[in-house]
Amino acid sequence: MEISIITPDFGIIFWQTITFLTVLLVLSTFAWKPIISVLKEREYTIANAINQIAEAQALMEQATGDRAKLLGEAHTERDRIIGAALEAQRAIITRARHEALAVKENLLTQARMEMAKEEERAIETLKSSLGLLAIQAAEKVLMKELSGDQSQLEFIERLTTRCNHSV
Repeated sequence: MEISIITPDFGIIFWQTITFLTVLLVLSTFAWKPIISVLKEREYTIANAINQIAEAQALMEQATGDRAKLLGEAHTERDRIIGAALEAQRAIITRARHEALAVKENLLTQARMEMAKEEERAIETLKSSLGLLAIQAAEKVLMKELSGDQSQLEFIERLTTRCNHSV
């Protein structure tokens, strides 16, 4: 079986899909809905302001007196409201982008930490399995070596000699 660097493994695709869906769920729950509701509310406010300006302009056209003065004031007010609305929109979008980036970074950090924990768990499991295999192999070798009575006696004598020398 040849492993290709270009072809992704099923596990990588699986975890990337899980991570993407988690990020998508979190963003749709905590970021997109509030942003959209704030933008719709602001759009409603702007539409109301524009409607009020249109009504004011209709009243000014009907008025016979100081038409130019009232029309100039209405344009100034409209420009101020639109400028404030655009500034607020920019601020909301900028804040939403920063919040989304912070959420993304947080999720990526959590995912990296979880992957590191999983890797450590896998390494520990592998180490314990490898240690068990080494013990079983040593047991089989000792059983094979000590299969005869003479070899058992020689092994016991060597152990007692070592114990006597170390005491």
